[in-house]
Amino acid sequence: MKSLNIVILVLLSTGVLADISNQADTLEVPPETLAVLCADQADNRIRLFDPLTLDNDKSTLWCYPREDEKQLHYRPTDAKRIEINGVVHVLAAYHGRVRLIRFSDQQLIKDYPTYSSCHSAEILPDGTIVSVNSNHGMLRLHRSEDEFFDLELPYAHGVTWDKKRECLWVLGDLLYRIHYIDGRLVVNKKFKLPLSPTGHDLFPLRKETKLLVSNNDALFLFDIATEEFEMISQMKGIKSASQNIDGTIWVSEPKNIEGAQEWQSDALISLSENGNMKRYTREHSRFYKARFWQKVSFSY
Repeated sequence: MKSLNIVILVLLSTGVLADISNQADTLEVPPETLAVLCADQADNRIRLFDPLTLDNDKSTLWCYPREDEKQLHYRPTDAKRIEINGVVHVLAAYHGRVRLIRFSDQQLIKDYPTYSSCHSAEILPDGTIVSVNSNHGMLRLHRSEDEFFDLELPYAHGVTWDKKRECLWVLGDLLYRIHYIDGRLVVNKKFKLPLSPTGHDLFPLRKETKLLVSNNDALFLFDIATEEFEMISQMKGIKSASQNIDGTIWVSEPKNIEGAQEWQSDALISLSENGNMKRYTREHSRFYKARFWQKVSFSY
């Protein structure tokens, strides 16, 4: 394992996280905690882990299903920390499934079938779930297990709710702004992606009204106010991006791991203008998307 350059947040690791990791059933992990939520395809679990703990057996703070439970046959692609009326949940996307799990006790709240190419999901203010399905080119609105509405959207990969503007941002061949009106999805505006129509990840910054947008060629910030893209990294093949509590941007590291799929990674790396890159590695993990555990006030 590559060494970790631990400069800050050591107190969180040795204090708050140490206490949490010793609990059989985690009731709460504060959003200011340095922790990473990932869709780990090594064992098809949604895993929250402490990136400063090098021992894999001790680094897991929470996972679904639990370590002592049978793993799912659905391959996870994304996981988000969401809040519903102040209660923390995890919204998980799988190839063929979307699930809403209450964090405190792992109660399965919603479980809907979707396309086998599901890459991400989001929850709307009324509790309705939407999923993006890349190979099928569909944005699916899940009203219940059996009732749904499909909106054609090529290369659908990312989705996030904008509570202030009351709209859905969806990433595919373009960046789409979609209104949710009377239970229907209505495309309001489309934005051409820089370099190529190959959107991959879409996630908001913590405070600024900007979206992290990745495609095959680079990582961008989309300024919602000016409706303009700004390239922040020329790194290719970024599958997920999020902002650390200190303001730095981190991405799942595009890498070739022997025996792994080309889209899988075991590390998060920081993007730094001065070249002082940091890396958090979890050996033997094979995650597609991984993000910092945080309160997403942009959406919920």
